[in-house]
Amino acid sequence: MTRKQQLTAALMTILTGIGIFVFFAFRYRYHLHFQEQYQLFEWTFAYFADVARVPGGLADWLGRCLTQFFYHAPVGAVLLALLFCGVQLSVWAACRRRSLFTYVLSFIPALLLVLFFCDENALAGAIVALALSLGVAAMCQRVASRKGRRVLDLVLLPVLYMACGPLCILFAIAVVCHEVAEGEGKPWLFAIGMLVVAAACVLVAWRLFPYPFNRLIQGLHYHRFHNILPGLLYAAAAAAVLVVMVSCLKVRKSLNGIVVPGALFVVLAAAGTFATLRVADPVKEEWMHYDFMVRMQMWNRIMQQADRRNPDNPKTVSCLNLALAKTGRLVDSQFTYFQNGPEGLIPGFEGDYTNPVSTGEIFWHLGMVNTAQRYAFEAQESIPDFQKSARFYQRLVETNLVNGDTLVAMKYLKVLESTTFYRTWARETAALVADGTLFEKRPELARIREFRLKQHDFFFSDTEMDSMLGVLQVEHPENKMALDYLLSWCLLRKDLTRFAECLRMVDTSPLPQTYQEALLLLWVFTHDDFNGLPDTIAPVNVQRINRFMADANAGKKEAAMKASYGNTYWFYFIFRYLNQQP
Repeated sequence: MTRKQQLTAALMTILTGIGIFVFFAFRYRYHLHFQEQYQLFEWTFAYFADVARVPGGLADWLGRCLTQFFYHAPVGAVLLALLFCGVQLSVWAACRRRSLFTYVLSFIPALLLVLFFCDENALAGAIVALALSLGVAAMCQRVASRKGRRVLDLVLLPVLYMACGPLCILFAIAVVCHEVAEGEGKPWLFAIGMLVVAAACVLVAWRLFPYPFNRLIQGLHYHRFHNILPGLLYAAAAAAVLVVMVSCLKVRKSLNGIVVPGALFVVLAAAGTFATLRVADPVKEEWMHYDFMVRMQMWNRIMQQADRRNPDNPKTVSCLNLALAKTGRLVDSQFTYFQNGPEGLIPGFEGDYTNPVSTGEIFWHLGMVNTAQRYAFEAQESIPDFQKSARFYQRLVETNLVNGDTLVAMKYLKVLESTTFYRTWARETAALVADGTLFEKRPELARIREFRLKQHDFFFSDTEMDSMLGVLQVEHPENKMALDYLLSWCLLRKDLTRFAECLRMVDTSPLPQTYQEALLLLWVFTHDDFNGLPDTIAPVNVQRINRFMADANAGKKEAAMKASYGNTYWFYFIFRYLNQQP
């Protein structure tokens, strides 16, 4: 390429890297935090040997090493930008004829990999494997001796299969294309030899490693779910193969200029941006954002986020309600936000690796330590690719310390001391345990230890949540959060009779607005008029419920009712959680 073409190519790569960084640093940053929390990368030889001993293990280890830096999303975005640009440069380096036209084509596999990584279960090791396979192919092509080059290719193929997994086939195809384009020394015989070695790699691995044959062909650690074939990953691999093949052909001079490749780059950039924004899942990103803020205990930021956009997913609503409870606003402000039933307060247990996460945080802050420990353990053991989680290890350390199981907690702390971003916390915690000042220096742990159940025990049941919350409150009357959750649970279930029974635990005057609205609604259902109404109910609320009932009986639409009564319990009772009959 000419000097001008080289500068144009460099500008294209820089612009692509900037675009990828902006997307992952600002639009999709909480997917990076999500990826990081579902692994536990250790700087130990034992961990390296355990990961790297299987086909594709080295690429998987390198991918995990990069993923640990997603703890800081901007750093993760920079690393991803460099990685995707590295893929693009590896594809171009593996091309036989390196023109500006093939340079632009080399962006196609990288863009497909960006789409692949929009899936929160896509693993960085797959991208590393693709880049590594093509990078080694590009280096081998530079060996001058044809005989030495072919021997090297045949030797490196099984090495790359162990390092990169089945994506090493890209290496095989790239070097075969190079030999065919050279047209010397019976390249077809070399191609057959590479095919035989590739097949032998899979067959030998099938005998040596305890994995099904199909997984040894598809890849062991390219996707978190082993039963899913990552179509976009293999589309990117196929695109890389096609680009390498096209580079072996002679193209017209008009394609080697700047205008046509420049126009093609603009088209690819526009198509890639459009496809990325379509593939990205804003609903999951929103939940991951809320879950991250819960993890970091950013209670005020959660409410600010809800003020900008009212969440409606049960998992995000449960995070919002937790923030309201932690800031003492659950009673007064809960129904100013969208509520979708008790699932939005304490989501039911589901045996997967995501749902118990934020729900376990709720139980932890309520003081239900054993339930929080169970949720953390269940979530970790449900991770589809059988990794451990540094976040869950932290929670298990805390639950065991609160329960007095110090030896178990120290076992987890020893593992965390081998990590990058959790080492300091682990060492500080171990030191506090050793000198006996843990609960003095960590008041949050002291509060949880004080509120945990000591006199009662029960079998956990989603259907008897009110009873369990009631036991918490009875044993520790000062646990206001447990009382708030108990009354909120009754309100969200529209169980006004149970609510009135539990309300006897409240000793405040005047009653909060939400509680007055609920009692008024119960009074309307059980009385013909308002004679004898307790004086804890403000007269203005009696007037307002009369207007509400009149408007509801007049058949006003939900939108009109929401405009006038959207922040009341009455509106929730009539128009939300409709599958629950009063």
